Amino acid sequence: MKTLFNAADRTALLGRLDDLNAARPPVWGQMNAHEMICHAGTALRLSLGEGIGRRANGPLARWPLNWLLIYVLPWPKGAQSPPELLGTQPGTWEGDTAELRRLIDEFGARDPRDDWPQSVAFGKISGSTWGVLQYRHLDHHFRQFGI
Repeated sequence: MKTLFNAADRTALLGRLDDLNAARPPVWGQMNAHEMICHAGTALRLSLGEGIGRRANGPLARWPLNWLLIYVLPWPKGAQSPPELLGTQPGTWEGDTAELRRLIDEFGARDPRDDWPQSVAFGKISGSTWGVLQYRHLDHHFRQFGI
């Protein structure tokens, strides 16, 4: 399973990020490319413990549903994001994409055995599960823009 803890998987995602530009239209969904970059950065910040999200208590925070959604099932196109992941306003394209790159590298440098914060959607998950979740999240949004 692909994960942000694998250097080759991170490198492949960063290469796809190189193919994205601010004018690229989405294949589905409401976000433009710049908003998506900020959304992905916010998700990485929360997974790294920067900022505080609400405590997940819905059905997605319980096993086996959270496991199925993170590891097995395809992600729905146009699904509603938790509000905590939508608060970052775009700055400059260059600055925001550089920040996303930095966050991807910072995430990948952490030890999956460390203590990780709770996910606002999926509850308490392990570091290795965070790695899969963040890889799939970025992959999902890159596919949203055809890359």
